[in-house]
Amino acid sequence: MLVLARPGPEGDDLFAELSRRADLTLLRVATAAAASLALRELPVSLVVACPATATAEIEAVLSLRDAARPGTPVLAIRARQEPTPAAWTSRGVAVLRMPLLPDVLSRSVDVVLGMKRGA
Repeated sequence: MLVLARPGPEGDDLFAELSRRADLTLLRVATAAAASLALRELPVSLVVACPATATAEIEAVLSLRDAARPGTPVLAIRARQEPTPAAWTSRGVAVLRMPLLPDVLSRSVDVVLGMKRGA
């Protein structure tokens, strides 16, 4: 799973639960350029963008994803009132709105990947 998030406590807290999961491997990158390289070179099953990721950066990642790994889902975490491009839905981008309740991100990843976890 590719996580597009700049270093810092906000991202650390947001992705802490996913980081502890033994069934996922997270690669965290800080820029769209690094995400693009990872998409070209690694078997990425999901891209997650943190709330601080600019829409333009997500668009750049989507463009390369469409060329290098079509069909790879993208999960964008956005502020509650932040507008999102209408075209994201048709491009396979799901949007989660902040603030997230505990376990929502982890469960959303499971849904997107079609995973089932034991209780």
